[in-house]
Amino acid sequence: MPNKKRIIPVLFLLVAIGGIVLWFRGRNRDLVLRGEVEGTVYSQIAEVAGKIVEMKVELGSPVKEGDLVARLDNTDQRYALEQMQIVLEKRQLILRTLLRGARQEELEKARSDISIAEANYHSAEATYIQARDDVKPLALLLDAGGVAQNDLDKARLRETVAAEVLEAAGGQVRKAREQLSLLQNGADAETIALAEEDIMEAESRIRQMLETLNKYEIRANCDGILISVNFNLGSMVNAGYNLADISADREKYVVCYIPREYSTRISYGQLFMVKYDGKECQGELRFIDVKSQYTPKDMQTSATKNKVSVKAKLLLPRDTVLKPGSRVEVIAKLSV
Repeated sequence: MPNKKRIIPVLFLLVAIGGIVLWFRGRNRDLVLRGEVEGTVYSQIAEVAGKIVEMKVELGSPVKEGDLVARLDNTDQRYALEQMQIVLEKRQLILRTLLRGARQEELEKARSDISIAEANYHSAEATYIQARDDVKPLALLLDAGGVAQNDLDKARLRETVAAEVLEAAGGQVRKAREQLSLLQNGADAETIALAEEDIMEAESRIRQMLETLNKYEIRANCDGILISVNFNLGSMVNAGYNLADISADREKYVVCYIPREYSTRISYGQLFMVKYDGKECQGELRFIDVKSQYTPKDMQTSATKNKVSVKAKLLLPRDTVLKPGSRVEVIAKLSV
């Protein structure tokens, strides 16, 4: 009997020690998850309207930052720039004339310039009226299913361009008349100052046009893989349209699902082990979804099967060789 009394406490002690050991092991066990690599997606947005006349990339092709993605037709913009450069030259000539006085041949040329400017204005006015009148019936036909949206977009673009040309032509008429008046009446200091301001305005508009011309070329804003192409060669696009999407090379994440009971034991900046093809690297926790969900079937492991989880994203090292869509194993040392 005394021996039995001594054995019982020993057995209780062994059971308690075993339970403590198992508890600590459970607290420090590895949590094995499945993960999928995805990249940060950057949209390639058109800043101006126009027709795509060149498409330099294909779906799935690698691109470098600055590579040409698409080029839009910039014919009208180039003509507008040429015309503004001529305007600048005329304004510079006016200023030189004001500073030294006018000659008879310059007066005759000024009168001729008025006639030419007025003829150009009447021609631009007729073109605008025709372009404007073409839009309404096409809009009605579109509602009735008689024409495609692309045809209406082209008509509206012609109307916009014609309106801009008409406005520029009206400005040419006014400037030509002002020039003749200045040549006939002479110039005071205020008139000379106004002529100088006209030159500065023309120079500013030329700089603006040059900047706008650059926008007709849509260039990749990062290194990566082209994962979507939303328009084809010949498509009409408007400002704000997304032409393509690029998955960035240097911003890749592993998406995984962590059981909800562990969600209070993870934090931003925490490191997880990522294993693939016999190699491993570390991923830094950068995103934790505030909503819970069931783990998708193709992402389930024994730790997450039929469990409610939270979606998490781990930022991979910049030099990782993993590609979007790659499957990896994520190992986290988390306490229960």
